[in-house]
Amino acid sequence: MSVRKSHDTELSVRQKLTIFHSTGLSAEHVLGMEDDAINFELMLQSAVKALNLTTAGVRPLELRRRGASTAAHLRRLGYDALHLVDPVTCNEASAAFGATEVVESFLCTPSDAVALAGSEAVSTLGITVNQLLAACAGAPTEASSVLRQVTTEAPLKGVSATVLLDTGLRAPQLKQLGYNLASMRELLGLGGGDMLKLGFSCV
Repeated sequence: MSVRKSHDTELSVRQKLTIFHSTGLSAEHVLGMEDDAINFELMLQSAVKALNLTTAGVRPLELRRRGASTAAHLRRLGYDALHLVDPVTCNEASAAFGATEVVESFLCTPSDAVALAGSEAVSTLGITVNQLLAACAGAPTEASSVLRQVTTEAPLKGVSATVLLDTGLRAPQLKQLGYNLASMRELLGLGGGDMLKLGFSCV
């Protein structure tokens, strides 16, 4: 059973044309479509781009109303972590799909971590430094960039020793970032051999 949308929630002519710009659908066809027909499946089939949607002012809550039922659906439309740097988009994505689901869908790669670190998205979505660094496995350059953007007093507090080791960061880079032996002792699950693996002497 469909619910009739009120007139003020329908897409404007400009929005319709912007959404389907360069998709292969003619302006005449687009303007002839019923508002309810413009849904997630049609956007996906027509290869609508995230740029078109953001330019048209169509945000995550509206996309949710139009059939995008998961945060992963936003990614299928071309949204990436950089879109979440915009506070309004981030707040709407969290409201539409839940912070946990948004983080699972948008914090997947080292470049995602770099984009999100230092932005309001970290607090909006409750992202931890450990999560950011976990996305940087095997990517010490990106892990360094993440740590440079962290502004908390003890950035490594709550970070797993295994996660830090997995990034590939070692003592030379960590010392350049201002971390020392005392900083390493804040790591969770720090084992006897972890200090040596990180390149720090325990003496």
